Amino acid sequence: MSEFPVGEFLFKRIQELGIETIFGVPGDYELALLDLVEPAGLKWTGTPNELVGAYAADGYARQKGAGALVTTFGPGELSALCGIGGANCESVPIVHIVGYPTEAAQKSGNILHHTLGDLKYDHYVKMSSELSCATTVLHDPATAVAEIDRVLNAMIYHSKPVYIGISEDVAYAKVSVSTLDKKLVHSLPVGDLAVETRAISDIIAKLEASNGAVIIVDGGANRSSWAPFVDPLVDALKVPVFVTCLGKGAVDESSPYFGGAYGGIDSWPNVVKMVESSDCILWLGRLPSDFNTGAFTEHVNPSTVIDFQRFSIEIGETKFDAKISHVLPKLIEAIKGNASLTSRPTRPLVSQPPLPRKPASDLITQDWVWERLSSFLKPGDLLVSETGTAQFGVLGTRLPSGASHWTQAVWGSIGYATGAAVGASIGAKETGKFKRLVLLTGEGSLQMTIQAFSLLNRHGIVPIVFVLNNAGYTVERYFHGWGAIYNDVPDWDYGKIFSGMAPNSGARGYKITKRHDMDALLDDPEVQNATYPQVIDFALAKDDAPTPLKLVFKGKKQG
Repeated sequence: MSEFPVGEFLFKRIQELGIETIFGVPGDYELALLDLVEPAGLKWTGTPNELVGAYAADGYARQKGAGALVTTFGPGELSALCGIGGANCESVPIVHIVGYPTEAAQKSGNILHHTLGDLKYDHYVKMSSELSCATTVLHDPATAVAEIDRVLNAMIYHSKPVYIGISEDVAYAKVSVSTLDKKLVHSLPVGDLAVETRAISDIIAKLEASNGAVIIVDGGANRSSWAPFVDPLVDALKVPVFVTCLGKGAVDESSPYFGGAYGGIDSWPNVVKMVESSDCILWLGRLPSDFNTGAFTEHVNPSTVIDFQRFSIEIGETKFDAKISHVLPKLIEAIKGNASLTSRPTRPLVSQPPLPRKPASDLITQDWVWERLSSFLKPGDLLVSETGTAQFGVLGTRLPSGASHWTQAVWGSIGYATGAAVGASIGAKETGKFKRLVLLTGEGSLQMTIQAFSLLNRHGIVPIVFVLNNAGYTVERYFHGWGAIYNDVPDWDYGKIFSGMAPNSGARGYKITKRHDMDALLDDPEVQNATYPQVIDFALAKDDAPTPLKLVFKGKKQG
């Protein structure tokens, strides 16, 4: 075979990036394109709607390095844009492929369905261009290969979503198989060695002069690209390490140097004291958003911060053109080879916060349940937390070694975690890295994307879903409208819905209202080792919230 279709070339390129599964919803403008997915060696996972597909591609990309989504022109692609916006915000590379009307149909002068009725076909790509680092609509087979490569290379370089529009006639136009000989650029270009050396030298000098260095692991700069260097850095430097809301899950929390979470006012006082009195802070992937900083209540001296970003390292007022993923491994070796740093005595570590007081009643409380989950989790668990109370509460959960976690703390689209967990499960199965998926979500968020549970049967996904049922939108109540009807949500039977959407999976649901029942359930070996999906719907008081979240809102009122 000396030639093959442009569409197959596109999917082969996607496979080259390590992507094995494509998510999406079929539509008439893309159906013929989808016939080329399997010949290219990829698997198709249809999602209940495009928003769930975008979230699933995001979760998958966080496991595999990149994700792919296919939708149809107009309503289909626009339905996915909330998920694409979140991926752009949090530096998650997703290629969004959109099936277009044929070139002949676009030029016919006839009003086509899914358009705005004005004979223009560039409205939607313009919308997507605001949320993508590169876009293209393939009109000419002669330039299609170059355009596909340009856009995919931009996705890898910037770690942001991209957009490729393609019609059936262009998708089936033939190009030479030899076009695959030139490979995509799979990593960032090599940096200037002299610049990196100067940056590392300055960092070492700051560390040598420091009496209280700490590391803060955040979630910016495409966390997954540099996370493998975090634990080796901690082991080499042997100083306290803290996580932000976005950094939770990137540090081995069984390390003796792990000090917990730092986020300004929502942090344990001993953590605040150690971080804010530090004279040298190695801040990895800093992303100072409101929910990631305790509503901007962090008080660190900017001159103490060494800010590691995707394309720069900033030390005080000096900014180096050096990349975090390139500098960290070299910095680790430099630390190991520095006698002044390696011979220092171990500093006293931050004391851990006291365990939450045992509730006077048998009701389940936020602080109790988050600490209780520490003993439920296993090495190798993959946790995904929904925006809101779950992402703050999990900061009080100690993760076992080998467990991972992430949340969407900046974009903060409720319902994200359910769709993302489905994609993450599929990606985790492909990598073989994680043994069990744990989804932590609220009932209001779950109602946004509960259709994602319909994928459990078809793809062998076996999660444990914890539903924080607090009779409505608790975070919104803290913002405004404590007793307002708009912050209420209807009561659903999540166990029955769970089973109904995956009728042959053996899924089980539990509805828990008492603390002793929750305690017993989490100790149950059958629950711990289940080979079928489970949903645990547990009741919380609507005015209860994790202590860190209460502190944030208290600070906002005082501010």
